[in-house]
Amino acid sequence: MRSTPSLSISNSKSYRKVFLKIVIFSAIFFVVNYWIGLKLENVADRKDIYATVKWEEFYETSHNTIDLVFLGSSYSYRSFDPEVFDNELNTNSFNMGSPLQKPVESYYILKETLKYQKPSLVVFDMNWGVFNKDEYFNTKLWNYDSMKFSANKLGYLLNVFDQEQYFNALFKSMRYHDDMDKLIKPLLGINVQTKSEKDVQAYLKNYKGKGFIINNDLVDVNSIEKKFENAKKNPKTYKWDKRQLKYLDKIVKLCEKENIELVLVTAPLAPTYLEEYNAHWYDYDEIHEAANEIAENYGLKYFDYNVINKAENIVTDTDFADTNHLNYDGAQKISFYLVQLIKMR
Repeated sequence: MRSTPSLSISNSKSYRKVFLKIVIFSAIFFVVNYWIGLKLENVADRKDIYATVKWEEFYETSHNTIDLVFLGSSYSYRSFDPEVFDNELNTNSFNMGSPLQKPVESYYILKETLKYQKPSLVVFDMNWGVFNKDEYFNTKLWNYDSMKFSANKLGYLLNVFDQEQYFNALFKSMRYHDDMDKLIKPLLGINVQTKSEKDVQAYLKNYKGKGFIINNDLVDVNSIEKKFENAKKNPKTYKWDKRQLKYLDKIVKLCEKENIELVLVTAPLAPTYLEEYNAHWYDYDEIHEAANEIAENYGLKYFDYNVINKAENIVTDTDFADTNHLNYDGAQKISFYLVQLIKMR
């Protein structure tokens, strides 16, 4: 009597076929999405070209040759010029700052940095404005897109991005879908204006190197005063986000583990803007006291340029490109001053 094939064996073969189809479909989906994403990225009006160049420069730097690393938001890469520190301290430094870089980002950027370099000093720009719960997306890409694939990059994806942002972070085809017409129209014989190599070079002309950006603009002081002229003088207490404080703790412990000295710095605001900010938005004395207490609890050096500048008048409104960021002249003054503080620490 001929035996009947087992139902479980038949089901097993069926499951394997379904699984194989899913794997093939997923592979095709990922490849097509990746290809479309690359094409869209080439025509999209991207704002992170500077970040790509910065990370390429970092990865091309010889291993274990960088002694000093700067971390933090745009205040970092607009304030601390590596050339000044290299010349004055006979060191090799690199500024790993990026727009709106929160401590959670700084942590993974530092981890990535330490895979290739062994700095003896890290200067972290402790700007209170990024110790919050504000959600954003595009500025997180400045580091994610340019970091090499690794477990660290996966950690960045899972912990820096919000869960609802994972898909757009992974698939550039979704991220740049608004630029799809720039791919389709040329196929239909319709001309589309995209950034030329000349445009890209013009954008990068202010990139000095080693992560530092030059800005020669001058803030309009009248616009600062006008911005607050109808606002009530009612400063609030700034709330420090616990999650960001937790990642600052991780940065401190990582530096301790790697025997790296960590110095906290707060870059300055334009004096007129700080005065109005303090009167109408947040009580800066409370912000400084909170930041100073954090530094003292860790036994870290902390230099708050808003407090220092009020006493020593290092920079004035004319040293700022806008209300928050120094222009090139101001960055040179602040960098030289920090050099002296580092020498005396």
